[in-house]
Amino acid sequence: MTEFVTALVAGLIGLIGTVTGAAATAWAAKSGAKMNAKAMRGQVQDQAASEHAHWLRQQRLAAYEGFLDAWDECSRARTELTRSVGDSARDALRAELSRSASRMMERARRISLLGPEEVSLAAEAISKATMDNIKKEDKYGQYIKVELSKMREQERQMREMSPNLQLAEFREVLRHVDDLERLQELYSIDQLERILVQAEHSMSEAEELRRKMEAFANLGHEVNVAAKRFLEDFSRNIQIAEESRVIFVQTIRNAITHPS
Repeated sequence: MTEFVTALVAGLIGLIGTVTGAAATAWAAKSGAKMNAKAMRGQVQDQAASEHAHWLRQQRLAAYEGFLDAWDECSRARTELTRSVGDSARDALRAELSRSASRMMERARRISLLGPEEVSLAAEAISKATMDNIKKEDKYGQYIKVELSKMREQERQMREMSPNLQLAEFREVLRHVDDLERLQELYSIDQLERILVQAEHSMSEAEELRRKMEAFANLGHEVNVAAKRFLEDFSRNIQIAEESRVIFVQTIRNAITHPS
């Protein structure tokens, strides 16, 4: 009986050892699997992050290049507009300038989605200043067209008047107005009446011409004031765009190298 119990105990001990060993092996295997899975997930996440960073750099680079290309197109069209070109060529260049500015606005919006914020703000400032200048140019161009037409019409009217200010005889009469005897020797009553009527007519023409010349001068002054205001606004927007371009270019390199 004792031998049987001893053998049974020994068997149980062996069985427990086997089960314990198997359990330990299973736990170790499971723990190792978990560690491997965690390591694999980390590798996948790192690879995904790296691929996303690469993708973001490429997307940003494409958006930045597209934006600068559109701005260069605007600059080229504006440079061409400063040269002497015909009306049809000017209209085509204005249309091209507007299209390029619209592309700038579109690409600035794309940059706002891709970031970073510094580049987005610079692109927005550049495109807004450029578009504002185009609108100001169009508005000022229409204004100048109308005002110059008015000035040409006023000039034509003044040239047509070309008043023959026949005041020489009237001045001669005035020289002798204090010497009635001499005046009577020189002129009859009919002649004096004719001279007075003629002088009055000439002075009316001169007054009308003076009013037209004053209106012409006032219109010229208004045009000059408008031109000065336009140039100040235009120059300010050009400065904003150029300063923003410096920021834009400086921040591009960091954005491409360190996407966020």
